[in-house]
Amino acid sequence: MQQPSNPGGGATDELRSDAKELSSKAASRLHSEVDSRKGAAVSQAQSVSSAIGKTADSLDDSAPQWLKSAFQQGAQKIQQFADTIDRKDSREILGEVQSFARERPALFLGACAAAGFAAARIFKAGGEQQSSQQLGQSGSFGDAGGFARRQPLDRSQPWGEGEQGPDESLGLSGQASGEPLGGRSASSRGEFV
Repeated sequence: MQQPSNPGGGATDELRSDAKELSSKAASRLHSEVDSRKGAAVSQAQSVSSAIGKTADSLDDSAPQWLKSAFQQGAQKIQQFADTIDRKDSREILGEVQSFARERPALFLGACAAAGFAAARIFKAGGEQQSSQQLGQSGSFGDAGGFARRQPLDRSQPWGEGEQGPDESLGLSGQASGEPLGGRSASSRGEFV
């Protein structure tokens, strides 16, 4: 008796082959990209290590010894990290990261979270600096060095002309119960009664 032939078998095998080839190309591109950027990472780590080492050396004698020691050890560890990255190729580095993640998952996730927070702070600071430079250079804010002059507030109204009171700025106006927060309401002069 003959086995029924699999009519979609050729297409399935071809799809598997294409998927393996695509993943192989993606992995090789990832490794080449990591290898090409490795030099910049090594030089940045070395400059950070050098800066921390200089900071440790510049501490005067009145500084606590533990602080100087902590700076020196930090500089040494960062230099060792830079040397390790410089000696190894991307496949070795990736293998070590994977084994570290398997052996110590909590520490790995904590390090990833810390790196993410640090990167977010750096990008946020860079973005704020760039936008403040653009505002200062645009000239649309007059002669005040990039800042607009504030108009004097209209004191005849409790919160000034066009300004929001505390309920509006906190989004508390129009509560479901209709009663102000804490059972008190502001008078027309901004006093609580």
